[in-house]
Amino acid sequence: MSNKSMRIIVIVLVAIILVIGILIAIILLTPNNSNVENTVPKEIVKVEPVISVNKEVNEENKNQMIITVEATIEDEIGIKEIILPDGTSVVGSKATFTVEENGKYKFEAVSNKNVRTTQEIEVTELEEHSSANPYIPEGFVEAEDTGTVEEGYVIEDSYGNQYTWVPVETGKLTRNTVLDADYEEKSNTASALVNSVSKYYGFYIGRYESSKNEINGEIISASMPGKDPWTNVTYTEAISAAENADKVYGYKDCHTALINSYAWDTTLKWIDSQYPDFSKNTNYGNYSMTILPTGYTESDNLKHICDIAGNVREWTTETYREITTKKNNSNNEENIIQRIIRGGGANLSKTPTSHIPYPENLSDNYWGFRMILYR
Repeated sequence: MSNKSMRIIVIVLVAIILVIGILIAIILLTPNNSNVENTVPKEIVKVEPVISVNKEVNEENKNQMIITVEATIEDEIGIKEIILPDGTSVVGSKATFTVEENGKYKFEAVSNKNVRTTQEIEVTELEEHSSANPYIPEGFVEAEDTGTVEEGYVIEDSYGNQYTWVPVETGKLTRNTVLDADYEEKSNTASALVNSVSKYYGFYIGRYESSKNEINGEIISASMPGKDPWTNVTYTEAISAAENADKVYGYKDCHTALINSYAWDTTLKWIDSQYPDFSKNTNYGNYSMTILPTGYTESDNLKHICDIAGNVREWTTETYREITTKKNNSNNEENIIQRIIRGGGANLSKTPTSHIPYPENLSDNYWGFRMILYR
């Protein structure tokens, strides 16, 4: 074979090798979508939940909105939980949430693979709380003989307890002894009431002096008409009965407490706005020496609040700076806090503004108490 033929053969072989190399490179460098998809772990492909929201104003309470949230997801893994704006976790794909104020609320849905989706909604449909627009706690309705807010707006629970709204337009309660160092108001419920009124511009006072009510074998405080007032009660017994009432009655979004100096003085100020001489004289109450059933004295039924002037004198949470000291059975000294009793009674013609300290462990035939209700 000649040298010329050999060169031709080598050139052809080199060309063939180059072509093959180019084809191999093209095959290697060209993406294969099916192969790529097959090499990606399924866990990396995250399907997010979808949140749908339905808003509905509560027909029984126009100051509430019920938000229904439902989460869905387009695969087989399902929804693990829904996290509500207050941090509550609801297992499953559906939940409800009640709001009482306009504002923004964030909901979160979590899948069973912990893929999360959040959605924020804004509520603007509710009426703003004000002194002229009282909230109605869950489980309560307007009393049959209720009036307007100015006349005395009354609500009633399923047991027949009635409470009257005391509007506070400024959101700030009145306390007549605030500058008097001899008196203090340190109760937790008094502080809670101050905070509540700053938000809701009012509170509810027991329409009637407290009477006894037995629920499931337990004696608690009631605010009902035509009952014998609960007397011969110490401060300690009164505050326990008042603060425990909301639990026994099953109130869900409000609290009961023994009336405090803020509630008493603010109530008198509101009554005085229409009856200027009410709090400073004895023309309205029962001072007959005989305790009458709650709500019986017509002259002491103003703005749908009964017997705050007379009938029985009422314990409050306010304290007096002096401490009563006595010896107990072990001959050791015992310090007794003095609490303030307000108003007059059937046996003592004192004005509604009257406030007198007594040791909190004492009781009397003419001493009783009254509840307040607040959020």
